[in-house]
Amino acid sequence: MRMNALRVHYSALKALAALAVIVWLMLPSSAAWAQEDRFAVLQTRTVAYTNVTVTTKAKNYIFILHAGGMTSLKVAELPMEIQQQLGYGLAESKGSTNRAAAWASREMAKLGMPEAKVLKSQLKQTWSSRESALASMARIGPKLILAVSGVMLLLHLFYSYCCLLICRKTGKPPGILVWVPVLQLIPMLRAAGMSGWWFLAYFVPLLNLVPTILWPLKIAKARGKSVWVGVLLLLPITNVFAFLYLAFSDSVADKDDERPEPNIMTLQTA
Repeated sequence: MRMNALRVHYSALKALAALAVIVWLMLPSSAAWAQEDRFAVLQTRTVAYTNVTVTTKAKNYIFILHAGGMTSLKVAELPMEIQQQLGYGLAESKGSTNRAAAWASREMAKLGMPEAKVLKSQLKQTWSSRESALASMARIGPKLILAVSGVMLLLHLFYSYCCLLICRKTGKPPGILVWVPVLQLIPMLRAAGMSGWWFLAYFVPLLNLVPTILWPLKIAKARGKSVWVGVLLLLPITNVFAFLYLAFSDSVADKDDERPEPNIMTLQTA
């Protein structure tokens, strides 16, 4: 029983050690650069140095103290493992990221713990699902923009057509402004018997409340409808149906015109 507990504790310590190394690799490079790095032997492409202490790390070179003195070395001359240990290229290239991920995978595989294997599979699934989601968004993005733009254009044309009908049924031809966003407020104000200068009031805080409240009541009157239609135009949700009613319903004057004229009979005397 005691031996099993010791094995569990040993496995847990190995797992914590591996995770600590992974977290250290993921730390920002500035944290790693804040301390000196020491090497018993530092092998470059051409020369091997002993008892090495790295004192300065620049973008393209390092400055070292070694058993034979001091010198500067280009980063490109160092082995990739040494570059990574010194903090170069950990987040700059995709290849180094893949190597770090492969190293972490190998270290976790060495643990031989079921939890580590489960964690590894979960990480792979999460990463693959994330990449597939990004790829799907890249494919769907332009299509979605076109679809939304098309729907917005159709809604604008339908709204402009309703404004055109309302203006015509009040006897005030709107002209081309009825198809222009924002500027279509001008013919709609005129259709309600209001001055087009009220258009500027919509952009003045507090003052914009006057045309906002006044226009629904006046447009309902201009269309020959009840004042309650104007009240419904002021309320949310019902304003959509009231607006469509003003656009597609007949006016009182139109209904009166459709009635046949009564025949007046007169008595004629011979």
